[in-house]
Amino acid sequence: MKLKSYIESKANKVWNFAITNYAFYKRHNLVYKNGDIERIKLSSSEKKEYRDYWKSISPNISFRTVEITKSLTGKFNKKIVPEEFYALYIEPKINNDKSAAFQENKSLYNKFFNDTYFPKDYFHKINDIYYTHDLQVIKDINDFISNQIGNVHFPVVAKPNRDSYGGKDIFFLKNKTEILNTIEEHANLVIQEKIVQSELINVFNKDSINTIRVCLYKDKQGNTHILNSAIRMGKDGSLDNETAGGIVCNIKSSGMLNEYAVDKYAVKYFSHPNSEFSFKGKVLPLYDDLKQVSIEIANKLIGVRIISLDMALDSDNKWRCIELNLFGQTIRFAQYAGEPFFGDFTDEIIKGISDS
Repeated sequence: MKLKSYIESKANKVWNFAITNYAFYKRHNLVYKNGDIERIKLSSSEKKEYRDYWKSISPNISFRTVEITKSLTGKFNKKIVPEEFYALYIEPKINNDKSAAFQENKSLYNKFFNDTYFPKDYFHKINDIYYTHDLQVIKDINDFISNQIGNVHFPVVAKPNRDSYGGKDIFFLKNKTEILNTIEEHANLVIQEKIVQSELINVFNKDSINTIRVCLYKDKQGNTHILNSAIRMGKDGSLDNETAGGIVCNIKSSGMLNEYAVDKYAVKYFSHPNSEFSFKGKVLPLYDDLKQVSIEIANKLIGVRIISLDMALDSDNKWRCIELNLFGQTIRFAQYAGEPFFGDFTDEIIKGISDS
C-alpha cells in the first residue's frame, strides 16, 4: 500500500506539473498573439541571473512571465515570480491547509466576521436548502420572500456563494419575482445588497463596481503586510473582472496609480476607454483607510498566509469587502506593472520554499 500511495503521489505531481505548465504556456501565447506588446527577449546574462535566483525552488524555469513583464515595462527584474512557480510551489506550500477554504464561502462572511465590512445578506441557498441572513432554515421560501424578507432595497445581487470565478453567474435582480425565478436554477447562492459605489470611484468608470484587489501576506510571526493592490474596472459594459473583459491598473505603495492599465492579454490602456479617465498621476482615494481595513480583515482569517481581497468603496466612502480569495490567486496584476508580486518578501518566500 505504501508503494502504491507513493506511485500515485508521484503521478499526481507529474500530472499537475504538466497541466499547470501547459495552461500558462497557452495563456502566455495568447498574450503574444492577441496583445499589442513588442516582445523584448531576455539577454543571456538576464536569463542566467533569473535562473540562478529561482533555481533553489526548481531548475525547470520558464522565462515567459519575466519576458512579458520586461516587454511591458522595458525593465528586467529577477524578483518577478514565474507564474508557474506560484501555482505549483508557492501558494500550495504557504496556503497548505485546504480546510481553510470554508472562509471563502460568501454565505459565512457576516456570520464568521461579525462586522460591517461585508455586503448585507438577505438570505442564502446552501446545497438546495434555504437559510435566513443569520443561517436559520427557511421552511417556505415563497412565503419568506413574499412576506418575511424584510426591508429589501432593489436591485439586489444574487451570486454563487462558493466556487465562483471571473464574475460568472452574478445577477442583479429588480424585484421579488426575479429573485424567485433565479434561485430555482442554482443550488448555492447568496442574495445580498448591491453596493452603491462612491462618487470618488465613479470617476474611473461609473458603469460598474470598480473593485480594488488587495493582496496581503502573513509572515511566520503572524504580522500582516500589504503586498500590492490594483483597481479593476469594467469596460464596454463588462464587469470589472479581467476575464470578463475588464481592465486592471496597479496601485503603487504610495496610492499612486500606475500610468497604464492592462486587459487579460496585456494590452495597455493609458486612460479608461469609456470614461477617458487618465491614470497617470492619479491617486486612489482613501488609500490609507483601504490598507487599514484590509489588514483588519486578513488578521481574522486563519490557516492561510497569502490573501487577496476584493474591496469596494461605498456611497458613504467606507471600504467594503466583496470577496475573499485564498486559493488559485492571481499574481500578474502587480507584475504587469513591473512590481514583483512579493516585493521585499521575495527572498523570504524563496528561502521558505527551498528549505521546506
